[in-house]
Parts: sequence; C-alpha cells; structure tokens
Amino acid sequence: MAYCVLFVGSGDAGREIMAKAILDNYIKVNGLEGMEVKARGLVVLFQEPVNSKIATILENNSLTMEYDCVFQLEQSDIDTADIVITIDAKQKERVINNYNDVKEIYSLKELADEEGTVLDPYGKDLMDYEYCYRELDRLVEKWFISKLVKL
Repeated sequence: MAYCVLFVGSGDAGREIMAKAILDNYIKVNGLEGMEVKARGLVVLFQEPVNSKIATILENNSLTMEYDCVFQLEQSDIDTADIVITIDAKQKERVINNYNDVKEIYSLKELADEEGTVLDPYGKDLMDYEYCYRELDRLVEKWFISKLVKL
C-alpha cells in the first residue's frame, strides 16, 4: 500500500496543487515508488478549473499538473492519508476541528521547522504566484530531504 501524502489548502489559490506538483516531481526525480500525493481544498463550492496562473507557473517550471480542477476535502481523503500537510496553521485547525480521526497533521511551515504562513497569491499578479511557488518549493524540498534521511 502506498504512503499517502495529502496537501490541504483553502481551495481558491491552489497552493495545495502547486505543492502536490512539486512533491510529485521530487518523487519522480529521486526514483521513489510507493508514494501517492493528493491535493484538496477546504472550501470548494463547485468543481472549477485550476487557476490559469497556477498552470502557467507550473509549466514555466517544467512541472505537470495532474488535476485540471480543484477537489473538495472529504473524510475519505483523511481516512486514507498517512500524513496531512496543510498550507497554513489556520487550515490545520479547521481540519482538526471538522474531520474525524486525523492521524498525522502538520502545516507545511511546521514540517520545515519554520514559523509564519505561505503567501496567499489569490487575486494577485503572476509574480506573486511565482514567489509563492518558490516558497512552496523550498519548504517541500526541506521536508522531503529530512523525510528521505529518516527512510
């Protein structure tokens, strides 16, 4: 059974989708098997296409996007996840308060031994999305390398 990493974000900016694409790439580049990565949003009122700025940023960084729309977080996602990684601490609290039996949950900054929150680029320009991508890439890499050392 695959080790399942679940990124959870707000659902409007798609930071969780960028984090998923980044981790998928680290897994591929390092030739790892047996890891599944999902991305879900906390507030997805209807399935809508992923923000075009996210698609552009990922394409500019030679990453592919598995999802073409944002998916709502469901209890079944929590049940099958080995680790839940939220984009910020407020989202972590929402998951803990609204879902049952969350096994292991951290904010991304917490996993990277940092404080603060990841920039939310929603409604901002492409440069802000690029900055957000760079921060997510740095944080995911920091966590991923520390995880590899433990394996």
